[in-house]
Amino acid sequence: MKRYQPIIRFLILGIILLSWGKTNVSAETVTGKLGDNITWKLEMETGLLTISGKGDMLDCKHNKIPTAWPGDPSCGYEYYEQMWRSTWEQQWTVKKVVIEEGVTSIAAHAFHDCSNLETIVIPDSVTRIEHCAFYDCYNLRQVDIPDKVTVIEDYVFDGCNLEKVKLPPNLKKIGYRAFTGCELKKISIPASVEIIEARAFDECLDLEKVTWDGKSRLREIKTEAFLDCNIKKLTIPASVTKIQDSTAVSGAYAIKVEKGNKKYKSKDGVLFSKDGKNLICYPRKRKVKTYRIPKGVRTIGTSAFYYMLEIDLGYHHLKKITMPDSVRVIKSRAFNNLADVKIERLSKNLKRIEKDAFLGCDIMSLKLPDSLVYIGDLSFGNIKGTIVIPKNVKEIDDFSVPPKVKKVVVKSKKIKSISKKAFTWNKKVTFVLPKSKKAAYKKLFTKKRLGKKMKFIYQ
Repeated sequence: MKRYQPIIRFLILGIILLSWGKTNVSAETVTGKLGDNITWKLEMETGLLTISGKGDMLDCKHNKIPTAWPGDPSCGYEYYEQMWRSTWEQQWTVKKVVIEEGVTSIAAHAFHDCSNLETIVIPDSVTRIEHCAFYDCYNLRQVDIPDKVTVIEDYVFDGCNLEKVKLPPNLKKIGYRAFTGCELKKISIPASVEIIEARAFDECLDLEKVTWDGKSRLREIKTEAFLDCNIKKLTIPASVTKIQDSTAVSGAYAIKVEKGNKKYKSKDGVLFSKDGKNLICYPRKRKVKTYRIPKGVRTIGTSAFYYMLEIDLGYHHLKKITMPDSVRVIKSRAFNNLADVKIERLSKNLKRIEKDAFLGCDIMSLKLPDSLVYIGDLSFGNIKGTIVIPKNVKEIDDFSVPPKVKKVVVKSKKIKSISKKAFTWNKKVTFVLPKSKKAAYKKLFTKKRLGKKMKFIYQ
């Protein structure tokens, strides 16, 4: 049945077009209707598309385009594809869109893939711009969003090469990937914005300046919102209470937290919790070769020093990190892919190394402190030779031992939990275990199906 679904879908869409979006074609123009109240006209020679009428453009969310597959997230794409992105390759023809006063929304996927679209005129009557409305309109360079729009939905300008955008003064939310990959050099964010969703400005490689209009009411910045940017100094408004993780704000040379913020502070361009105990984000572009984590830091946060090698190879300047003995926890991906950076030693009081903490790091040797009690999934990078599991470790999670390690010396007599996949990457490792725990450890390792493929020495 599945192989017939595209055919069925096409037939049903054809029926929809006949009843809802009937088109008329002449040598110079193509015209049609979007329901009862909206009409459109495309001048083939000039590429001018004019949309006129009263009310909303047809979409799946509000005034319900009939669809063969209810709930399909791409609903609307095919409908508009059959309009100005149809067999006449009209999507290549559309160069300018004028939406006339009276139209109140721009539908989801309305101009998706109109890759030659250069100019859009949006009237003050528009109150909504739905998701993917201008997705991959990569010749669109500038847009003014009307004052009544309060939400920029997901993917609206994703894949556009926008160089300039005017955001409305009452905007509340900037959606997921709303401006991903745009060529903005600066952006002014209205005071009214409360949430910036994940990846909203990710991959805006030219973005150097972010400013906040007036007294910002921003509450939350989600993951990777400003990840791969080039911001000289990213200011965190006093109103912000939640930064999802380091990647939300890491695409900068320096981070500054406004006075009066109750959750965060900055020191030397690095982001910390207000009490200074949690190092949250070391900016990816910071031009410092040696960084000494301040005394008093107890937690190195999720993705705190995170670098994406395929993007940042040759970018980062950091070469050495020193860690104080105040550190107790290294969170997930804290040093992930931090190639060519030397970490001199771990804190003597470290208790937890969490998932992927050093994955992708060029760490040849690292002494684990006796204070350690937990080793997480894929915790280490390219360590070679021997790993010594300290005497207080109680739990070993998935994939903890890198493939180049030949020997694991277990000093701990307290291990009660080992994941089934703890040593999947390294089936040739030799374990040296305490003789006094032979019975318990033999049972534990066999139960986890590790014992048959590895060599165990008790001494």
